[in-house]
Amino acid sequence: MGTTMLAAGLAAAALLVFVVVIAMGGALQAGLAPWPGVAVAVLAVAAFAVPRERRSLVVAGLLAASGILGVVYGLIRTEFLTAISFPGPIFGIILGVPILGLAVAEAIATTRDRKN
Repeated sequence: MGTTMLAAGLAAAALLVFVVVIAMGGALQAGLAPWPGVAVAVLAVAAFAVPRERRSLVVAGLLAASGILGVVYGLIRTEFLTAISFPGPIFGIILGVPILGLAVAEAIATTRDRKN
Protein backbone atom coordinates (compact mmCIF):
# COMPACT_ATOMS: atom_id res chain seq x y z
CA MET A 1 0.00 0.00 0.00
CA GLY A 2 2.94 2.34 0.60
CA THR A 3 4.04 2.44 -3.03
CA THR A 4 0.50 3.24 -4.15
CA MET A 5 0.38 6.20 -1.78
CA LEU A 6 3.78 7.36 -2.99
CA ALA A 7 2.63 7.11 -6.61
CA ALA A 8 -0.54 9.07 -5.83
CA GLY A 9 1.56 11.74 -4.12
CA LEU A 10 3.89 12.00 -7.10
CA ALA A 11 0.96 12.24 -9.52
CA ALA A 12 -0.68 14.90 -7.35
CA ALA A 13 2.61 16.82 -7.25
CA ALA A 14 2.81 16.75 -11.06
CA LEU A 15 -0.72 18.16 -11.26
CA LEU A 16 0.12 20.79 -8.65
CA VAL A 17 3.22 21.93 -10.53
CA PHE A 18 1.16 22.29 -13.72
CA VAL A 19 -1.53 24.30 -11.89
CA VAL A 20 0.98 26.61 -10.18
CA VAL A 21 2.87 27.31 -13.41
CA ILE A 22 -0.37 28.06 -15.25
CA ALA A 23 -1.51 30.33 -12.40
CA MET A 24 1.79 32.21 -12.67
CA GLY A 25 1.15 32.88 -16.36
CA GLY A 26 3.33 30.14 -17.81
CA ALA A 27 6.91 29.07 -17.27
CA LEU A 28 8.42 31.64 -19.63
CA GLN A 29 6.64 34.60 -18.07
CA ALA A 30 7.51 33.38 -14.59
CA GLY A 31 11.18 33.04 -15.61
CA LEU A 32 11.18 29.34 -14.78
CA ALA A 33 11.51 27.66 -18.19
CA PRO A 34 12.24 24.76 -18.77
CA TRP A 35 12.35 23.48 -15.18
CA PRO A 36 8.61 23.10 -14.50
CA GLY A 37 8.28 20.94 -17.61
CA VAL A 38 11.17 18.76 -16.53
CA ALA A 39 9.68 18.46 -13.04
CA VAL A 40 6.24 17.48 -14.37
CA ALA A 41 7.73 14.87 -16.69
CA VAL A 42 9.90 13.33 -13.96
CA LEU A 43 7.05 13.29 -11.43
CA ALA A 44 4.61 11.72 -13.90
CA VAL A 45 7.04 9.01 -14.99
CA ALA A 46 7.93 8.28 -11.37
CA ALA A 47 4.23 8.05 -10.44
CA PHE A 48 3.74 5.55 -13.24
CA ALA A 49 6.86 3.49 -12.49
CA VAL A 50 6.78 3.24 -8.69
CA PRO A 51 3.82 0.88 -8.06
CA ARG A 52 4.82 -2.02 -10.31
CA GLU A 53 2.74 -4.74 -8.70
CA ARG A 54 -0.22 -2.71 -7.42
CA ARG A 55 -1.73 -0.20 -9.83
CA SER A 56 -4.31 2.42 -8.89
CA LEU A 57 -7.13 4.23 -10.64
CA VAL A 58 -6.43 7.25 -8.43
CA VAL A 59 -2.95 7.55 -9.94
CA ALA A 60 -4.43 7.10 -13.41
CA GLY A 61 -6.97 9.84 -12.71
CA LEU A 62 -4.37 12.28 -11.40
CA LEU A 63 -2.10 11.62 -14.38
CA ALA A 64 -5.07 12.06 -16.74
CA ALA A 65 -5.93 15.37 -15.07
CA SER A 66 -2.33 16.55 -15.51
CA GLY A 67 -2.24 15.51 -19.15
CA ILE A 68 -5.60 17.06 -19.99
CA LEU A 69 -4.67 20.27 -18.17
CA GLY A 70 -1.42 20.55 -20.14
CA VAL A 71 -3.09 19.88 -23.48
CA VAL A 72 -6.02 22.26 -22.87
CA TYR A 73 -3.71 25.00 -21.62
CA GLY A 74 -1.44 24.58 -24.62
CA LEU A 75 -4.34 24.62 -27.08
CA ILE A 76 -5.89 27.71 -25.54
CA ARG A 77 -2.62 29.65 -25.35
CA THR A 78 -1.63 28.77 -28.92
CA GLU A 79 -5.14 29.58 -30.17
CA PHE A 80 -5.64 25.95 -31.22
CA LEU A 81 -2.17 25.71 -32.77
CA THR A 82 -2.51 28.80 -34.97
CA ALA A 83 -0.03 30.93 -33.02
CA ILE A 84 2.76 28.56 -32.05
CA SER A 85 5.85 30.05 -30.48
CA PHE A 86 8.76 27.87 -29.55
CA PRO A 87 9.57 27.73 -26.68
CA GLY A 88 6.21 28.60 -25.25
CA PRO A 89 2.82 27.16 -24.38
CA ILE A 90 3.28 24.40 -26.96
CA PHE A 91 5.19 22.57 -24.24
CA GLY A 92 1.86 22.02 -22.48
CA ILE A 93 0.80 19.88 -25.42
CA ILE A 94 4.21 18.27 -25.80
CA LEU A 95 4.12 17.20 -22.13
CA GLY A 96 0.38 16.64 -21.82
CA VAL A 97 -0.05 14.02 -24.53
CA PRO A 98 2.58 11.56 -23.17
CA ILE A 99 1.29 12.07 -19.61
CA LEU A 100 -2.19 11.28 -20.86
CA GLY A 101 -0.73 8.14 -22.43
CA LEU A 102 0.77 7.15 -19.08
CA ALA A 103 -2.66 7.63 -17.51
CA VAL A 104 -4.28 5.35 -20.08
CA ALA A 105 -1.58 2.71 -19.56
CA GLU A 106 -2.04 2.94 -15.79
CA ALA A 107 -5.82 2.55 -16.12
CA ILE A 108 -5.47 -0.44 -18.45
CA ALA A 109 -2.96 -2.12 -16.11
CA THR A 110 -5.25 -1.47 -13.15
CA THR A 111 -8.29 -3.01 -14.79
CA ARG A 112 -6.29 -6.02 -15.96
CA ASP A 113 -4.92 -6.57 -12.46
CA ARG A 114 -8.39 -6.36 -10.95
CA LYS A 115 -9.80 -8.93 -13.39
CA ASN A 116 -7.15 -11.52 -12.55
